[in-house]
Amino acid sequence: MKNTLLLGLILLANIICAQDTLCFKNTQKLVVFIKEISQTEVKYKKLELPDGPMYVVDKSEIAKIVYKNGYSETVKQVTESTNVAIDNQPKVNGNSEKALFQKITYEDTKQRTASLIRLISQHPNANKQPELTNMARSMRRLSTHRNGTRTGAIIFGSIAFAGTFLYAVTSAAGSSDPVFAAPPIIFGTLGLVMGSASIMIHLNLKEKRKEFVNFYNE
Repeated sequence: MKNTLLLGLILLANIICAQDTLCFKNTQKLVVFIKEISQTEVKYKKLELPDGPMYVVDKSEIAKIVYKNGYSETVKQVTESTNVAIDNQPKVNGNSEKALFQKITYEDTKQRTASLIRLISQHPNANKQPELTNMARSMRRLSTHRNGTRTGAIIFGSIAFAGTFLYAVTSAAGSSDPVFAAPPIIFGTLGLVMGSASIMIHLNLKEKRKEFVNFYNE
């Protein structure tokens, strides 16, 4: 009987030594099975309930963890490391809140002028804002001219097409006067000129938008 009791105590001692120990800041120690350690908490199971429920404790309550292989780890405050990371962030114009800003893309330049101006007002470099505002207004003017010439090209082109069709029909019927060929030619020429102008303005606008994005993101 004594041998059995002694053997049981030896086995119990081996089991305890083979497990992990949580050392709390209030000097309490708890022998457990550690299952998972994250940045903010430790998940474990009790020694007497290895198949029981999972327990969770906040890292801020733990001073040290001693693992079953003898290795010990001092638990640091998560808030301290977070504060250090924030303090080490670069600052622009002495304002850490504006140190990092959202860069824009080409698609962002297609917004309405009012929305683009609000975007410019959020830029962390105040010295760039006036130039960005001028660039935004210039893009707006180009966009207006492009839309105007494009609309003119469509209208004149449509008139020229209708006039050509009407002239062809009357010519086939043998009742057309050659003088009626002039309007389609004139309107067709105007449509071609305005269409070409619209394309040139559009290409210029694309370059302006690229310059705006590069200047904003620098």
